[in-house]
Amino acid sequence: MKCDLYIKDCMLLTKDYEIIDHQSIVINNSFIIEIGPTSALDTKYEPQQTITATDKLAMPGFIDGHTHTSQQLLRGRISDEYPVIYRRFNIPYESKLTEDDIELCTELSCLEMIKSGITAFADAGSMHIPAMINVVDRSGLRASITPAISDNDPTLPPNMSDTKENALKKSENLFLEYNGKCDGRIHIWFQFRSITTCTSELIRELAKLAAYYHTGLHTHISEYPESILQSLNSYGMREIKYLESLDALSPNLLAAHCILLSEEDIHILKNHDVKIVHCPRSNLGKGITKTPQLLGEGLSVGLGTDGTAHSGLNMFKEITAFKHSQIAAWGVPYSDYDVMDSKTLLNMATLGSAKAMRIDDITGTLEINKKADLILIDMDQPHLMPTHSLLNTLVEAGETADIKDVIVDGKILMQNREVKVLDEEHILSKGKQRLPKIANENGWN
Repeated sequence: MKCDLYIKDCMLLTKDYEIIDHQSIVINNSFIIEIGPTSALDTKYEPQQTITATDKLAMPGFIDGHTHTSQQLLRGRISDEYPVIYRRFNIPYESKLTEDDIELCTELSCLEMIKSGITAFADAGSMHIPAMINVVDRSGLRASITPAISDNDPTLPPNMSDTKENALKKSENLFLEYNGKCDGRIHIWFQFRSITTCTSELIRELAKLAAYYHTGLHTHISEYPESILQSLNSYGMREIKYLESLDALSPNLLAAHCILLSEEDIHILKNHDVKIVHCPRSNLGKGITKTPQLLGEGLSVGLGTDGTAHSGLNMFKEITAFKHSQIAAWGVPYSDYDVMDSKTLLNMATLGSAKAMRIDDITGTLEINKKADLILIDMDQPHLMPTHSLLNTLVEAGETADIKDVIVDGKILMQNREVKVLDEEHILSKGKQRLPKIANENGWN
């Protein structure tokens, strides 16, 4: 029997987060069509291409549930700066980006994601979306993409705010033109940046559009005290309750951050099956999330990076920071030291984020009839082997350099650390040339 790609003799991370050895994965027409012992599959298929994966772990690719691809030329600038960072740096920087800058940032971002084992991402909104989509198409990655929408913040640069009517029209037109493009790897979502920058009418209408088109709605929620206080002062209720009053909470809402939640907030989010994405290293500058309580309520939680400006696109580091901060906050005070175990963490970084992106039916686990979105990790490393628990050691000591191969939609994007779909040397050279000009334009020299 013929097939496109055969991953031979790997260790396999199962959907139950167990690791079994001497397995092979058969891929055809972008889907996983069989998984089983190498001894049973070796003579069954005639593959066009084979990757011998002895001593490598096959697992679903990491999924970045909330990122800002436009921030690649902001790297290293905001560390050690006092709040509020996004007002003083992120917004002015982003408002000056040209179409060419967005193309370059997306190239840099996709390159970093591929080398970090990220196979899908949810972008939190930007400008010049067609330029971004063109790069994502070339990269082979899977993505949900949304324009940055605001209509109620006079402090924003003029090109980052709009009327309600124009904002709705632009968002809908973008969806109609690009949703489902790139062999179905691109999904266009609707977005309101935050309650502090959008009117009630815009939020309500965007939520209606997302429901009408059966797509997602993306926003930042409870990231700063500012938004909660504004909601209390303006509407007499906390941010989550206010969004509920606008019919903006639903299972298709990706709520990024969710740091400053009350117990009532958590119950409301649960009642509407809202999907939550934490960004650990970015969030830790603002607070520690109540994740055990969220999970205890049965809420779905994913992980994201929040973009390169905050921390880089490294999900291993997000996992490590998240684990230890959760143990410090919710484990040590109650002598509950397994408060955030390895299975839970890997679930968040893969299936949890897939659920937030509404793609858990096709990716997030390695299963027959799911898309072939996976990474191969070289476990034969002195910082990983020998070990009493491969799973624990992967979570505690894994590094992006250990990721050797990346496959999305059955296509090899990186093999033996060589990116096949983007010109790494050329992209990095362009970035180095552009960075000083970005600093000069923003008065950072």
